[in-house]
Amino acid sequence: DFPRRPPWSYEMSKEQLMSQEERSFQEYLGKIHGAYTSEKLSYFEHNLETWRQLWRVLEMSDIVLLITDIRHPVVNFPPALYEYVTGELGLALVLVLNKVDLAPPALVVAWKHYFHQHYPQLHIVLFTSFPRDTRTPQEPGSVLKKSRRRGRGWTRALGPEQLLRACEAITVGKVDLSSWREKIARDVAGASWGNVSGEEEEEEDGPAVLVEQQTDSAMEPTGPSRERYKDGVVTIGCVGFPNVGKSSLINGLVGRKVVSVSRTPGHTRYFQTYFLTPSVKLCDCPGLIFPSLLPRQLQVLAGIYPIAQIQEPYTSVGYLACRIPVQALLHLRHPEAEDPSAEHPWCAWDVCEAWAEKRGYKTAKAARNDVYRAANSLLRLAVDGRLSLCFHPPGYSEQRGTWESHAETAELVLSQGRVGPAGDEEEEEEEELSSSCEEEGEEDRDADEEGEGDEDTPTSDTGSCLAARNPYALLGEGEC
Repeated sequence: DFPRRPPWSYEMSKEQLMSQEERSFQEYLGKIHGAYTSEKLSYFEHNLETWRQLWRVLEMSDIVLLITDIRHPVVNFPPALYEYVTGELGLALVLVLNKVDLAPPALVVAWKHYFHQHYPQLHIVLFTSFPRDTRTPQEPGSVLKKSRRRGRGWTRALGPEQLLRACEAITVGKVDLSSWREKIARDVAGASWGNVSGEEEEEEDGPAVLVEQQTDSAMEPTGPSRERYKDGVVTIGCVGFPNVGKSSLINGLVGRKVVSVSRTPGHTRYFQTYFLTPSVKLCDCPGLIFPSLLPRQLQVLAGIYPIAQIQEPYTSVGYLACRIPVQALLHLRHPEAEDPSAEHPWCAWDVCEAWAEKRGYKTAKAARNDVYRAANSLLRLAVDGRLSLCFHPPGYSEQRGTWESHAETAELVLSQGRVGPAGDEEEEEEEELSSSCEEEGEEDRDADEEGEGDEDTPTSDTGSCLAARNPYALLGEGEC
């Protein structure tokens, strides 16, 4: 469950309303902490101001987008929010399976059908701001490179057309969305022209986007019977957990960067509104962590818990290494192995020590292997998608062949190939992992990333190709 805004009336003063909300929220916290022990209860949002912004976004929205990460969509999908939005509020809920370039197309389609089956009122959209051609096999070592997307990178987003069709089905002609369709056509044509001509467009170019940052207005009430599609404008609220790509989705819809992007949970502090077209308004809510019973290790790997705040990262590394062969993928040598061909049992500490040895992470004074820094580096690789841990819906392994031959899988592969970069269409500056890890290894790096490096969003090339290959073979034998 999650905290709801308590009943209110226009006769109440602002002070009375805030006091009532504070009292109701404290009762909610007491109830949920009384029902579950701290060991079972997951890390979740305790800041009332952030929940107030969610309430405001839901009240002012005509359509609600719930953005999830395709690698673990059930982690980012609160059933209580689904029941509240579709039942109590009576709003349409669009589930956006984001970052589909990080998972095999067959798995994406399987998750889509899973949600359709269990939550029939959902409208489901597949989205990625940076699609790539999954038909072309990629070099295994390329996943440890960074790609700087410039110019028209945001206009290649996969999913705006699907989202437009979903909104058209919801509004059924009550809002004129022709300007949105024209914008998508212009973005596609502009990206194609840029690919042919080789010209690079600055992100500041293009039609102006009206941006409104909300602060104290989140506390002000909005009538529950607010007029839908007021003045012929549809308001689309974007909600979801941290690190699911809400800001990237808005950039992809706009066609250029209007929201800064960071891996740090809580980077977006206040909800903001953007007029995509004169009749379409987007509302970006800060990332919210809903209460759950997830293990802490899974929260860390899902990007929900800040890595820089982890005091003991080795359990999370062990959780990851138990599910994907990290030591084999990174070509790690056991710290106690004298014969490289001999097999030795691995533990999380061994993995971290071997990675520290391979990357040259040393403590300042004693020059020992810095296993803590190595553990943080491995967790960041997992959050970024370079070490891709994808969860499967029930029964996927038994029906893998069915999903791989599914018609929607082939269509998804083709659609990513149509809009993804090819040849010289995208200017890339690649940096080997050794240099990027040097930057990311700082213990307080996340705390300093407020708007820095927004163009350096890492590219994850794992798990997306249907060809029989190992997408996680991150380093070649000679690379170090």
